Amino acid sequence: MGLLYDGAPEEPKLLQRARALDRVVRGEPLEQVAQQTKLSRFHLSNWTDSIQQGGLYEWLDASEPTQDALARARQGIVQMLLGSLAETHFEELSRDVLGAQGFGVEDERVGRTDTDYRLIDAEGRPICRLNIKFHGTLFRESAQYVGLEPEDCFALATYKIHGALRRQDEERVPYVFLIISVPDIRRAEIEPLVSNDFAWLAAISSRAVEEAIVRSLLSEGWVEPLRSQVRGSHFRVISARRAHHLLRDLLFERVHALRLRGFNRTFRGAEINMHLSLSREMIPYQDFLTAIAERGPLQVAVRLERGEI
Repeated sequence: MGLLYDGAPEEPKLLQRARALDRVVRGEPLEQVAQQTKLSRFHLSNWTDSIQQGGLYEWLDASEPTQDALARARQGIVQMLLGSLAETHFEELSRDVLGAQGFGVEDERVGRTDTDYRLIDAEGRPICRLNIKFHGTLFRESAQYVGLEPEDCFALATYKIHGALRRQDEERVPYVFLIISVPDIRRAEIEPLVSNDFAWLAAISSRAVEEAIVRSLLSEGWVEPLRSQVRGSHFRVISARRAHHLLRDLLFERVHALRLRGFNRTFRGAEINMHLSLSREMIPYQDFLTAIAERGPLQVAVRLERGEI
């Protein structure tokens, strides 16, 4: 973990505590370490006892990660890595197009909410909220279950549609899903490239540590082909209102979980998803930006609110 935060302005509390605890275990006076690190003698003493009596996992109050937990950690890291590449692609694309038109994007990712960015006009007023979704796994049986070809089918969790619409109604700012489709990325081949150390660390740590792992991986050579694939892919747009209209109108046709007996047994761990057509029910992001430039943000916001986009 220390290598992930080398030179960082602020280290996670867990790392600060681990450094202090290591000094005590190696023989430095507890009083001196507590004074220099501003950690309490009481906590340092208890942590030292935990390490010496029960080992690392006793101190962390956690169990040793199972192979399944490590596999899930790898999957999570890869998912976050692909999302980071998509966000960088979006920022580069938007900067080139929006800057000339006087519009901009505000980064909302720091708050870890349901919003990644806000699209703003020249006066800083929000046009819409943007939530980026990465489409990289094909639903191979989509034609059979929801009537869409795998390459044209995007699964969006019904609770996310509901939550987006609630956020939109509360704030009166249209909510937009921005989907980037890169279906030829083979995650099963990428996940083994994440080191055992990183998988272990992610399995016992927080999301903030996962983000630090991803920042470190972005400089790895094996990430470059992935970056090129993402940069060569296109974003598509659908408003939360339109997604909700489609969910309402095509509920049993496109949400096969509601009509399939034994859904949980057949699709273990699957969410209750609405399946959308990338080609027929969304528009290219470039067309969306063109509409803002030609018709103005107010008219586009009205169309988003009505579910016309």
